[in-house]
Amino acid sequence: MHRIFIMTFIALGSVFAQEVVLAPFIQAINDLQLGNEINDLYTDLELPDTISTYGHYPVTWESSDTLFLGHDGHVNGRLVGENHEVILTASITDVEAPYRTEKKQFAVSIHGYEPYSNYLFAYFPSNDNENIYYALSNDGYNFTPMNNGKRVVAADTVSIKKGLRDPHVLRAPNGWFYMVNTDMKSAEGWASNRGMVLMRSRDLINWEHSTIHFPERYKGKNFANVTRVWAPETFWDDTYENKDGTKGRPLVYFSLLTNDGTIAYDKVYFAYANENFTDLESDPIHFFDRGKSTIDMDIVYNPVDKFYHAFYKNEGDGGICKVRAQSLTSSNHTKAPSWLYQCKSALQQTTEAVEGAGVFKLINQNSWILMYDCYMNGHYQFTSSTDLENFKFVQDTKTSGAFTPRHGTIIPVSAEETAKLMKAFPTPDFEPRVIEIPDSIGVCDGKKVVAPCSGTKITPYIKVDDGGWSETLDLKVAKGATVQFGPHPWDGKVWSWEGPNGFKSTTRENSLKNVDGDFSGYYTVVYTNETGCKSRARIKLVVDDPDKPFVDTVTTAVSARYSDIHGKPMRSLYYDMLGNHLKGIPQNGIYLRKSIYDTGKVKIDVIRNRK
Repeated sequence: MHRIFIMTFIALGSVFAQEVVLAPFIQAINDLQLGNEINDLYTDLELPDTISTYGHYPVTWESSDTLFLGHDGHVNGRLVGENHEVILTASITDVEAPYRTEKKQFAVSIHGYEPYSNYLFAYFPSNDNENIYYALSNDGYNFTPMNNGKRVVAADTVSIKKGLRDPHVLRAPNGWFYMVNTDMKSAEGWASNRGMVLMRSRDLINWEHSTIHFPERYKGKNFANVTRVWAPETFWDDTYENKDGTKGRPLVYFSLLTNDGTIAYDKVYFAYANENFTDLESDPIHFFDRGKSTIDMDIVYNPVDKFYHAFYKNEGDGGICKVRAQSLTSSNHTKAPSWLYQCKSALQQTTEAVEGAGVFKLINQNSWILMYDCYMNGHYQFTSSTDLENFKFVQDTKTSGAFTPRHGTIIPVSAEETAKLMKAFPTPDFEPRVIEIPDSIGVCDGKKVVAPCSGTKITPYIKVDDGGWSETLDLKVAKGATVQFGPHPWDGKVWSWEGPNGFKSTTRENSLKNVDGDFSGYYTVVYTNETGCKSRARIKLVVDDPDKPFVDTVTTAVSARYSDIHGKPMRSLYYDMLGNHLKGIPQNGIYLRKSIYDTGKVKIDVIRNRK
């Protein structure tokens, strides 16, 4: 027995010693993390090649689908309008005895490309003009009123009180736009509204409408005694199961106050809309309140941290606060979620009185905007955040003239939608930005995969001497002329120029004075938009100078055709001359090579190989 005991002790000691040796390696594996950004990935990942915290452990990476994500963490492609999951596997090696390699996997959700170019602001303008108005923007901060400053929805045609306030617009995945409004005429007093107006549209132009008058809809119940049904909004609940087995339904939430003491101060309630968006399917259900008057709630979902964030106004006390929850509702959609209350300090970046908080995300950027009406000081204030927790001041947008928005909503719209809106509601002072969907680089499960970003189109406006602006890429001028470059978009982010005679610039507009033959040549302008995507244009300028004649070095058709293709090739695909995809590079014959660049551009070359 003694001998067996000793052998067992020695064996256990060996295992213990091995565990001691491996402990730093195991700890290093556990500590290897990529952060929450992989839950909704916008930009390239920086992947470590070594873990040095507890030793020196080399790391290699392998992507399950390089069409979307390279082994180096570079985002190669995206689906349009939806995310795609890729498994990224890390192989961590312990190069010391006992030699071993362990694998750790990460699910990476590649953010889908958002096919939008502009922003639409729906709002009502004042207490004595309670109708719906639109404005357009290219950047989400600076807006131009539509319809020549006139209303787009007349309150007296859709509401009981002949007043529409606080419009909230939701783009739903079923192809409908849903709008809800406070049905109220402020001239009758702040306790005069008894319901809301529900509207839906396929195009943001033609709207169906229904009214919900609480005294009639909830007759015999305490909800019939409302004196306020304020600032209704909608959220698309994709977990709601419909009778036909499909999922998704608008959840409508709003603040209520009654005159019978059952709802003694403004509290937020919710109910689901019916299938046709003409009524609420149930009695209102208590959603949230802070123990005091709570109004103007606005909810967004952040896929990065996987929380629903609900912003609201501390009515009476002032300021904007927020709660969050891991689900939108609970108990099979019949109760509120478990809100995590967190309001150590108000979120607005001003000491001015504010209301009507609205939150939206910038197009193809992991940047959230919290806006609010500084209603006593004549401007809207915009702040930004990447985590919906910490907000920084961006700008104050003056509200005056034809643009005096009060409580409203901002949503992204496509270039096509913008064109249709401008046709229906003329907006001559607005030049819409057009961001094209990137070129296709492949197919996944029958869905088009596009390059990771799309550059903004550069419009090359040029002026010679005192003449007007003209759009051209090929210009010939007399010696001694003054040439001014002024490309659009005029509200561009980052510009970079290079040209003959050592010309360089980082401003959008540039003037060349008293030009001669030394100024002749190609001027390359690079514009980097908000998403970090680059677009380029090459302007050919020829100065008629007999002493310094211009010699064009671009002589081949192929070079001219691809003169605007710049950047880093990130992926190449090969096809035969009939367009059939090839698995590798042919060793002989003629084939097509499709090169995809990090700028979203695609170049196709005809290649001839001979043994």
